[in-house]
Amino acid sequence: MTDSCRRALVEAIHSSPTQAVIYLSGGASQALGWLMSVPGASNTVLESVVTYSRMSMIQLLGKVPAQAASSQTAEEMALLAYNRALKLSKPGSPVLGVGFTGALASAQPKRGDHRFHVSTRTSDRFWTSTVTLTKGLRTREQEDGVSSQYLIKAIANASKVPGTFVPDLTESEVPDEYEKKFDEEEELKQLLSGIICFKVYPFSSNTSNVEKKIILSGSFNPLHDGHLKLLEIATSICGGGYPCFELSAVNADKPPLEIPQINDRVKQFEKVETNL
Repeated sequence: MTDSCRRALVEAIHSSPTQAVIYLSGGASQALGWLMSVPGASNTVLESVVTYSRMSMIQLLGKVPAQAASSQTAEEMALLAYNRALKLSKPGSPVLGVGFTGALASAQPKRGDHRFHVSTRTSDRFWTSTVTLTKGLRTREQEDGVSSQYLIKAIANASKVPGTFVPDLTESEVPDEYEKKFDEEEELKQLLSGIICFKVYPFSSNTSNVEKKIILSGSFNPLHDGHLKLLEIATSICGGGYPCFELSAVNADKPPLEIPQINDRVKQFEKVETNL
C-alpha cells in the first residue's frame, strides 16, 4: 500500500459520520499514527487505548482472558469499545467499536504462530478476522505495519467507506473471517440482557455538532405535551444542548419492558423531532 493510498483511505474515514473507540493490544500501533496524523481525526476517533501489559488487559476486560491474543478477546474488546463509543459519540452519529490483539515478532523467537485478530462492532454487525502471518518473512516493524494496514481497512469497511485498498498480505496469508448481522429486535434483546448499554433512535434530522446532551428519562406511557415542555425548559435552563428522551427499558422498581412495549413507545417519538 502506498502512502498516498493509505492517506486517501484515512481521509475518507474521517469524512464519514462514524465515530469510533479503538482498543489495541500487541500490535497495529502504526494505525493510530496514520489516523491521528491526517486532519479530521477528531471526527472519527473518540478514544484509543493500548492495553499492552497483562494487568491493563485484565482491568479493561474485567477478568483474566483465557488467551490475550485471540479472536474471543478481540471481540470482547470491540464490544467494550462499542459501548464506550455509544456514551462518547455525538447525538445521532453511527458508532463503531474496534478491538485488536496480536502475537507478532518479538525479541525472543515465538514458538507459536505470528498472528493478529481484529474485531469491529456496529449497531447491526459483528465482524471478526484472524490473520496468520508467514513466520520469519517480516521484521517486527513490518508485521506491525501490515497489521496496521489491515486494521485501517477494517475500520473503513465498518464505516461503509468504499475503496479497493488491499493490505500487503501474501497469497498464503488468507484471513479467516466471521460475520454476524442482527436486526433491531436482536439489538433490543442485547439491550435487555445487558450486552449493550443503550440503543439510539435518531429521529431528528438536526444532528448538529452540539455534544452536550439534555436527557429526560421516563416510561413515557404515554408521551404527552408535559414531557415535551419539560425537556424544552430543561434545555433552556442548561444553556442549550441536544434534547434527548431516555426510555428506561429496565427499571429497578418495575419489570423490564417487553420488546413489543418498547417498539410501541418508541413509535410515539416518530411524531416529534427529538432523540430517544
